[in-house]
Amino acid sequence: MGRVCGRGELQNKSVLLFFDLTRCASPKVIATGCRTTQVCVEKCPTTNWFYDPLSNEEENMRKDLICQDGIDPMDTSFGVLDLIKEEKCAYYYVESKAMAGRCIPTIHEDIKFNDQDITNDAGVTVTPDILNKATIFIGKFYKATEVAEGVFQDVKTTWWVLLVGFGIAMLVSLLWIILLRFISAIMIWFSLVAFVGLSGFGAYYTLNKYLTLRKSVDNSTMSRAEFEYTTEVSRFTELETTWLILFIITVTIFVVCLLVLIFLRKRINIAIALIGQASKAVGDIMSTLIFPVVPYLLQLIFLALFCVVGVLLASAGKTEYRIMCSEDGCQCQDIKENDTCIFEDFNKSSCPGSSCQFFDYVVDPHIPWLHVYNVFALFWSMFFVSAFGEMVLAGTFASWYWAFNKSHVPTLAVTESFGRTIRYHIGTLAFGSLIIAIVRMIRVIMEYIDHKIREKTDSKIIRCLMCCCRCCLWCLEKFLKFINRNAYVYCAIYGKNFCVSAKNAFSLIMRNIARVVVLDKVTDFLLFIGKMVVVGIIGVASFFIFSGEVKIMKGYLPEMNYYLTPVIIITIGTFFIATAFFSVYAMAVDTLFLCFLVDCEKNDGSAEKPYYMSKDLMKILDKKNKFKEE
Repeated sequence: MGRVCGRGELQNKSVLLFFDLTRCASPKVIATGCRTTQVCVEKCPTTNWFYDPLSNEEENMRKDLICQDGIDPMDTSFGVLDLIKEEKCAYYYVESKAMAGRCIPTIHEDIKFNDQDITNDAGVTVTPDILNKATIFIGKFYKATEVAEGVFQDVKTTWWVLLVGFGIAMLVSLLWIILLRFISAIMIWFSLVAFVGLSGFGAYYTLNKYLTLRKSVDNSTMSRAEFEYTTEVSRFTELETTWLILFIITVTIFVVCLLVLIFLRKRINIAIALIGQASKAVGDIMSTLIFPVVPYLLQLIFLALFCVVGVLLASAGKTEYRIMCSEDGCQCQDIKENDTCIFEDFNKSSCPGSSCQFFDYVVDPHIPWLHVYNVFALFWSMFFVSAFGEMVLAGTFASWYWAFNKSHVPTLAVTESFGRTIRYHIGTLAFGSLIIAIVRMIRVIMEYIDHKIREKTDSKIIRCLMCCCRCCLWCLEKFLKFINRNAYVYCAIYGKNFCVSAKNAFSLIMRNIARVVVLDKVTDFLLFIGKMVVVGIIGVASFFIFSGEVKIMKGYLPEMNYYLTPVIIITIGTFFIATAFFSVYAMAVDTLFLCFLVDCEKNDGSAEKPYYMSKDLMKILDKKNKFKEE
């Protein structure tokens, strides 16, 4: 009927009961589900029971019936046999226990109903073996659903813990940014060493877990049926293969970072100095650390709007019911499987072996195109808001750079840049973000085509061509984002339109490509390492806390289905929080570096054309104002 046990009007009936589990003892269940009536009950049966047509105790029998919602078994206007034949009530049920929200039979060596065997309407005898098979196939069908439901329940239970974790992540990120203002060199080198240390520790820990589990893995205490219903994500942490894969990943990261640290140490020193200048710019205009909240809130608004429109479009349809037949098929000529039916008017007795079940929602054929439009609107709005934030920060840091006396930077630099962007550059941002949105939409379409091709053919040539197309589109999007970012900086400096700014910024970069690669990209790498250190600290700490390694915290944590759920959510949330803070530094570095390139080309250090860069930066890059030496 398209309803979910334990929710809404079924709040007090949280367990699902299958009328005839023998129909589930087939591999078809994995693809189509169990074709038997399913009802929500308050608790699972504690005894074995079946309908005995020879019994004279009909009143007592009615008390034992388990029926569909809305059917009163005590209503004598319906005969018990009629209720059974129309599958309004269960023909039999066995002793069960609630597992994963469903009544799963308690399998014994033999199952008897008043010392006699019974068969269903298809002539299949109810045996422990067939019930066990049915349980296994149902478990496979519902495994993915149960994981999602368990994760959702964990989020509902641990929401306050997640908020605390996000708050701590914000404090650690802010502390890291403040320390960069005063001891940038120490913090950057500490980030590098800490990241190498964390990856090294991760390699050691994963290798140790792998070797330990390799010697002691034992699932023999669980029956196969119970194992199929064991959907905990933590089960994967008990597999040696999981830890072997994690070991390979962490040791690879460790080796790569160690080599970078050894061979790029001189260039790292120059990049640290550039970050130091960015730290001074951020320190002089501290409001830049708060500003990223604005575009993030705007993105949340657009994302919420996308979700609301998506839900409304997804629910814009009518409920469709279809005929489902038993293993022996529908025993009538005028009704075929998958024919549409009306649930309220369907009479099962007119066609034994069939049932009218919820199938899907019938939607208007134009709805899919509206979904496509909604997705494109999401991409464009997200990229527009991101571009808006970049333009405002670029204008702020450009005003700091082009102030000859850095102590006389405008007090409301962020506010002034915000106003200039809204007044003069909205069209530039809309055009630039539109280009990225179109490319992203093409990538999504290519992913959809690739998915369909994989279903239709196994041709390696076609799959190779599709892979090349997807790779080229990914590179194109990355390149356009790089061009757009520098175009926004150039636009913030000169106020030119998008096309002119993109052309001039690209030409400027190509004329100084060596400096861009050596300084700008190494600096981006160092900021990325700093971000990963913050994420690593919070992620490792949350793992040890929620896995029970920190004994003192056990009494304060709520019960969870999977302890990895809050760990993963907090780690991902920390990544986005750290990205918000470090994106300010990244934008500062990119803006100051582009301003520096313009400064070097337009000025020569004379009294008429002095350099605007700071003294430290002039010293690092071997530049100086000549008129000050006279």
